[in-house]
Amino acid sequence: MSTNDRKAKAQAAARGTGGGANVIVVAGIVAVLAIALVVGGVIWASRDGGGSGGGASQLPDGVTKGEPIEPFASAKPAEDAPVVDVYEDFRCPICRTFESSMGDSINELAKDGKIRLRVHLKTVIDTNTGGDSSAVAGSSAVCAADQGKWEEYHQALFALQPEEETREGFPTSDYTKAAKEAGLSGDAMSSWQQCTDKETYVDYVQSVDDQSVKDGITGTPVIEVEGTQLNWGSLLDQGSMTADTQRLEEILTSGKVPQDLVATP
Repeated sequence: MSTNDRKAKAQAAARGTGGGANVIVVAGIVAVLAIALVVGGVIWASRDGGGSGGGASQLPDGVTKGEPIEPFASAKPAEDAPVVDVYEDFRCPICRTFESSMGDSINELAKDGKIRLRVHLKTVIDTNTGGDSSAVAGSSAVCAADQGKWEEYHQALFALQPEEETREGFPTSDYTKAAKEAGLSGDAMSSWQQCTDKETYVDYVQSVDDQSVKDGITGTPVIEVEGTQLNWGSLLDQGSMTADTQRLEEILTSGKVPQDLVATP
């Protein structure tokens, strides 16, 4: 082999080595970009789907837009437990009556797993009077549920309901007052306050109201037992405004609304 031949072969070998390095570098860049795209996609999907994105678009755990919440996470209703749907608005005066007369009975049945309670938070009064206090109140209640204080906060906030339906609705201070009365304190109180201040679940509450309107539920309170509306007012003593809770519990746990108590939508 001549000297020139050896130089030509060496140059060819050098070009071959350099090309391999370039392939490795390009492959590395592609891999990095692919990883970045995957990570970016995961973050985007998390924000789009709610649940961990924070802000007004967040959804309660295990719930999608428009769906009701089941506020007692620790309850283990049987698979065949009757489904009870409650549609309510924290600013609705009749909802307050419903809550004070029947709320305890329904909550106990739900906590004992005798019924599967689903709560649809609505914004009827926002629609009627303006403002967004119904949605904000509902959001704050979901924040309380996150801290395991749904029932206590629910009762406390209804008790603070404004006497008149105005655009302003609940004063902001009432949310904090209800939280304290519900027993929130320390880190739980801080988490609830942050969640409420960010109006974390406002969009979710609005989505529930939108879906319920599509389903034909435009007023509150409405209670459905296995899809049949109950004329709950007929279980109230109009003088004392106390409820026949024994009959209420019989109806809810049986999953059947007697014909004389079926409400006309």
